[in-house]
Amino acid sequence: MISYIMSRASSLPTDFGRAARATASRLAALGLICLAGLAAQAQDSAQNPEGWNPGIIVTPGPANDAWASESRPEDPAASQPSNAAEQAREALANTVAGPGVALSARLTEDGRVLNRDLVWRIYSAPQAAEATPTLVETRDQPSPRIQLEPGNYFINVAFGRSHITRRVDVGAGPMSEESFILNAGGLRLTAYAGEQEVPQKTVTFEVFEAETDQTGQRRLIISNARPGTIVRLNAGIYYIRSTYGEANAQVESEVSVEAGKLTEIAMAHAAAKVTLALVTRSGGEALPATQWEIATPDGDVVDRSVGALPTHVVAPGTYRVTATNGGKVFARDVSLEDNQTVRVEILAE
Repeated sequence: MISYIMSRASSLPTDFGRAARATASRLAALGLICLAGLAAQAQDSAQNPEGWNPGIIVTPGPANDAWASESRPEDPAASQPSNAAEQAREALANTVAGPGVALSARLTEDGRVLNRDLVWRIYSAPQAAEATPTLVETRDQPSPRIQLEPGNYFINVAFGRSHITRRVDVGAGPMSEESFILNAGGLRLTAYAGEQEVPQKTVTFEVFEAETDQTGQRRLIISNARPGTIVRLNAGIYYIRSTYGEANAQVESEVSVEAGKLTEIAMAHAAAKVTLALVTRSGGEALPATQWEIATPDGDVVDRSVGALPTHVVAPGTYRVTATNGGKVFARDVSLEDNQTVRVEILAE
């Protein structure tokens, strides 16, 4: 089910259900920024008066990259280095005599220097046109100072799933300062069903490239992302799929990532929660070791399970529920509505 994106002027409210019924959201359109290099090597306003509809609310964050560059809380005792450690740091900072590079990275041209979660990879530039660059150095410090022999190199910096590669010429003189602009931003993903936020362990997100290949498929970038996780990506347009439960309660939409900003993505699901029971009488005890199958009227299987009282989250609709126990098969057609929690019993007779 493909969700829609509507524009809105206000930011994401606390009462998501009211916002969802108003179906108002804002999405800043951005151009896709394509970054080339050795990425493969670096890392493999209309309102709806008739009721609430599933969709997506997008809240672009402020023009502030503090979410990306602020340091994690530290133990005060651990933040006080020993004299030897302090001297070693000062010696490293003053190492400018030999050739090499002093590296730093920002999300945007005017952003602050990132101080965590960076991985640097330095490759020697190949001499032959068809030769493969050789990895010569890897560092996970935010701003490393790396001594290198004079020559040509490809330097890649990765920040989450965002990355950029640039050619750097190292001369015979003192270390040169090399600053990389990632043009990257972040997504923080959450999901709702009705007016309630979906429990963290029951929803997953997948992030794809927006463009499709010749077969109509999109390249998967991130799978099984959980709510609240900040996903760092190059600025551009992406395709998000949110799955509530393990069946067909899904919402999909394109979203934009803006450089230097954290964008909040709230996916609103239409879903029903159904608990299945095979009983010998109405309201009776559920029979154990029952095999269950939920299928559409066309016969497409939506979900399967085994047990006395399995619970499934599915999209609203009509289903054929089949129970198999002791070699006997029992079935029932059920219609499920959005935001419904129901127990469905099948009589074993």
